[in-house]
Amino acid sequence: MTGSFGGLQSVLSKYQLPQKPVNINEYAVFNEQVPAGAAWWISQLERVNAIGLRGNWLSANQLHDFLASLLSKPGAPNSYSATGTGYYTNGEYQVYKYYANNMSGYRVGTTASSDLALDVYSTVDKTAKLARVLVGVRLKQGTWYVQLNKLSSLGLPTSGSLNIHTFGFADKGHYTEVDGPNDLGYYSHDYSGDSVTFPIYQNDKSSAYAFEFALP
Repeated sequence: MTGSFGGLQSVLSKYQLPQKPVNINEYAVFNEQVPAGAAWWISQLERVNAIGLRGNWLSANQLHDFLASLLSKPGAPNSYSATGTGYYTNGEYQVYKYYANNMSGYRVGTTASSDLALDVYSTVDKTAKLARVLVGVRLKQGTWYVQLNKLSSLGLPTSGSLNIHTFGFADKGHYTEVDGPNDLGYYSHDYSGDSVTFPIYQNDKSSAYAFEFALP
């Protein structure tokens, strides 16, 4: 999105065209519609203030069911019934729920990893005294590192130990029920130089993570 948005700005400037809201008609193909993909796309769209409409890759009656693959219900997908009931949420839904309900306050600046595989969206809520970081990788496995800079701007010391609360968003498939993120506990990270760095161990291609730490 950063590259595409920059290209758009060049065209608008060259032809003296007005700025309009950016609306992405369809984002995330079916195999990207997992917790990690959701977090990655949220980060991409938020960075350039773009509105995005999820791709819907189902067909027939299922196209109009399942909330564009965020919900499922008993019998899906093989013994599917368009009139069946008993809806439940899947793993990706929980990422959007966390994004909508928890990431309050104001957005802070972020950049994607150099390989563009990992991206982050982060907010600071001074009222709740919490900073939150949502992390997703675009269908890759490996180890990446998240670096949080200028901690003193949040009222934290320039060195010390930061206690971070970690949540994992597991993927169990489009049609399997997931009721919420996994509380992975607290991890303490020593830091200095007004910056803390911690690893993201992406052992699968679909899990997303959220990190929270308290503000003074």
